[in-house]
Amino acid sequence: MQNCKQCKLSFEIFPDEIEFLKKMIFTYGDKTYNLPEPVLCPDCRSQGRVAHRNEQYLYQRKSDMSGKQIVTLYSSKAPWGEPYKVYTQEEWNGDAWDGLEYGRDFDFSRPFFEQFAELHKAVPRLPLMQVSNDNSPYTTGTGYCRNCHLINSSEYCEDCYYGKLLQKCKTSIDCSYLYDSELCYECFNVYDSYNCKYLSYATNCSDCWFSENLSGCKNCFLCTNLKNKEYYFMNKPLDKDEYKKRISEFTGSYTNFKKASEILDSMRKERIHKYANITNSENSTGDFILNSKNCLNCYDVNDSEDCRYVMVGVELKDVYDSSNMYVKPELNYQTLGTIETFNMAYTLYGFHSQNILYCEQIFHSKDLFGCVGLKRKQYCIFNKQYTKEQYEELVPKIIEHMKKTGEWGYFFPVKYSPHGYNESLASEYYPLSKKEVIKRGWNWHEEEDSAVYQGADYQIPDNIKDVGDDITQKILKCEESGKFYKIIPQELQFYRDGGIPISRRCPDQRHIDRMNLRNPRELYDRRCDKCKIDIKTTYSPDRPEKVYCEECYLKEVY
Repeated sequence: MQNCKQCKLSFEIFPDEIEFLKKMIFTYGDKTYNLPEPVLCPDCRSQGRVAHRNEQYLYQRKSDMSGKQIVTLYSSKAPWGEPYKVYTQEEWNGDAWDGLEYGRDFDFSRPFFEQFAELHKAVPRLPLMQVSNDNSPYTTGTGYCRNCHLINSSEYCEDCYYGKLLQKCKTSIDCSYLYDSELCYECFNVYDSYNCKYLSYATNCSDCWFSENLSGCKNCFLCTNLKNKEYYFMNKPLDKDEYKKRISEFTGSYTNFKKASEILDSMRKERIHKYANITNSENSTGDFILNSKNCLNCYDVNDSEDCRYVMVGVELKDVYDSSNMYVKPELNYQTLGTIETFNMAYTLYGFHSQNILYCEQIFHSKDLFGCVGLKRKQYCIFNKQYTKEQYEELVPKIIEHMKKTGEWGYFFPVKYSPHGYNESLASEYYPLSKKEVIKRGWNWHEEEDSAVYQGADYQIPDNIKDVGDDITQKILKCEESGKFYKIIPQELQFYRDGGIPISRRCPDQRHIDRMNLRNPRELYDRRCDKCKIDIKTTYSPDRPEKVYCEECYLKEVY
């Protein structure tokens, strides 16, 4: 055990971590480097990474190349004053500029991170992190999406709105952690499902409403812990006609939706909970793991093998201490936001690249060190082009310099994040007050609220049947946060088709409500409430829920 250099808490470095780090090999001529063992605990390492990721806050500003109006992750008020240069997606990907224009020599009299921060402030940035999208301008962290609006961390989706981590989904609104599903609303951690509303922790369901922990169910309403059932209401079977009569009392009306939500909340407290949401996986710990093997302390990981401390990943192999990784990344360490990467470490947003160290926003490249915003490049250091021989001679010298300054093996400091801590994903999983953020020397984003509405509050009709087309022209006010929001036409049509009343909460608040359904990403030692064996679970021992081990849960529920 050793003490974290940031929070001072003790943590353990496991044998598999040491073996993994031995696999991470970076070769420069006759010199070979492995990555050092971490000196920060897993939580502090994760916090430092996700402080560089903004998923929820988008801004309007002008392109620094053409003056066109754009939507971007970066406020015109950067945390340190001088704003970033931001281009449109087309301008950034075009040939009118080249990241090598910002190349510079490395100064061995100064720390690495200080120099890298200057480079990353100077190089023009993509407005949003998008790959091959169509008509989805208000999305970020997305790839191969079409006609989507205000979703993030999603791939291969169509006609989806207001969501987080959607994979291969269609025509769904206000969902998070939704996979291979269609026509879903307010669904959370749901797989392979169709036409479900207010459903969470479910697989292979259709036409299920206000329910939790279902598998293979159809036409279930206000149900929990069911498998392969149909026409169930409050966990009791009904004939088809009686079932339809009972649910008709709830649909369409906001008042009745609230009643259903309250009933579900009470049922949720009483139901038996499985120790973790781990399915068809071997030797894995954490939560929300599917079809995986040897994934330890991982969360939201699918189809992966030999990983530890990963938060959100699909088809991973040998990935440690990383977040938001997609499309077969392999041998990645301390990375965030990548697609199809190999042998990459201490990097933000790498795509289709390999042999990358300490870089940011890199596309279709290999053999780079300390670079920002490069496309289809090789043998570059601080955005300056070198020959293979020059590159292999200089990189080891910089690494040795970083060892002397105590920077080698650390991720980019939080103080150099392009986002205020309160804008970043870190504030969602590691919330801190403004006072604490400033005390740590990190940045807090203060954005003036330019939204001023002085008209009368619009009174939303209780039933969706009574809502007119003119609601899309109205300014609505969130009942919880007081923020203003609007209903877009596609959203209104979805609600009408599904018998869903207009929400009185803004999209940001609805996202917060869904995230509150989750346990913190922290494992506790606890005993099964049935057989008393030791289990590792995200339910802390002092929580009141009934938590069962895998064997007891299956006996009781299925």
